[in-house]
Amino acid sequence: MLPVISIGISIVVILILLRWKISIGLAMLTGAIISAIGGGLLGRPMLEVARVTLSHPTTWELALTIAFVSALGKIMDKTGILALLIDSLQKLVRDTRYIMVAIPSLVGMLMVPGGAIMSAPLVEEVGTRQKMSPVKMAIANLMYRHLWYLIFPLFPSMILASQLADVNPLYIVLFNLPLAALAFIVTFLILFRSRGKLKNDRFEGVNGTALKSFLKAISPMLIAVVLALVLGVYFPLAIFAGIMLVFVYLRRDEGYSLPAYFQFVFNSVNWPIFLAIFPIMYFKDVLEAGGGVEQIAIFFQEAGVPFPLLMIAIPFIGGFFTGSNTANIGISFPLFLPMFPEENYMIYVAFIYVSSIVGYLVSPLHLCLILTKEHFRCEIGNLYRYFLVPSGAILGLAFILFWTLR
Repeated sequence: MLPVISIGISIVVILILLRWKISIGLAMLTGAIISAIGGGLLGRPMLEVARVTLSHPTTWELALTIAFVSALGKIMDKTGILALLIDSLQKLVRDTRYIMVAIPSLVGMLMVPGGAIMSAPLVEEVGTRQKMSPVKMAIANLMYRHLWYLIFPLFPSMILASQLADVNPLYIVLFNLPLAALAFIVTFLILFRSRGKLKNDRFEGVNGTALKSFLKAISPMLIAVVLALVLGVYFPLAIFAGIMLVFVYLRRDEGYSLPAYFQFVFNSVNWPIFLAIFPIMYFKDVLEAGGGVEQIAIFFQEAGVPFPLLMIAIPFIGGFFTGSNTANIGISFPLFLPMFPEENYMIYVAFIYVSSIVGYLVSPLHLCLILTKEHFRCEIGNLYRYFLVPSGAILGLAFILFWTLR
């Protein structure tokens, strides 16, 4: 029973440390040590698990992928590729409603923490011209940025979940496609149901110049996705190819030197997230080695708690109270993965991923929510009125799909 208690204590401690703004890496390491002690891994066994974690290829693949993904997003922002992407989009799309969807979506794909504040002024500029309320502009900025977390395979949370579960992220994407489609439509109806087409004053029609600019701007992310998920190229190498494509553009247009660019890439990496991968993987390995997960499964079975209910509640609560999807997945996935049956294993993985995303999305500690609320000067209660329907639709359809496919 001690391993079960220690895991419970470790999760509570992690949540508390995150609330105190302690780094994800340090919080996860503290939780791992507590779980190791409770699982009888004190001393040499604890160090042996750490050795295995640090030497495992999956750990380094995940860390390098996260490092390059974070760098690519920042590079695309700082080099003006994001601005080119938004500008070309506004020239290609006739209806302003779709621009309101596209702007936070495209900025969100850059994977910059708190990036909703980057798209907020653009959303406000377009929304104000159409006399939208601040609350609806805030919802557009938040929902259309974060619904992509369900299906965009380069998000760190998607990468972390697929690596921890040892599944191709495309399986998670396929499960989530109908959920994302439903949420996009529901949110669109909430925001624009009383409006017809909204004319875009900057629309120029589909022309070669705007289309070429759009393809150039989207190409670094596109090449990474195609190489990694279609051609099976090593994930960090696929992301690095996208980074080097930006260098080709900079070299041609501005004469950038390779050493200067590598320094730029190094400075663009989100090092705290990179370093956090190692304690997250250590926490996972400690739970597996300590045997507490099996005892937790037995405990809940004997208590008669329905397993699907736990799969919704625990990841949702973790996301809600941490406001960090990376930390939430690092906590909940190692806890649940050993309990999943081999048959339809990927359905279970995708289901808890959805629960974690929704909990994170509506968390009052979610940085993007805080920044967006401040930018549009909205009451958080008014935002939650609009959150409830699409978030409930995601969880409801996810449960139906899980129950049908499992």
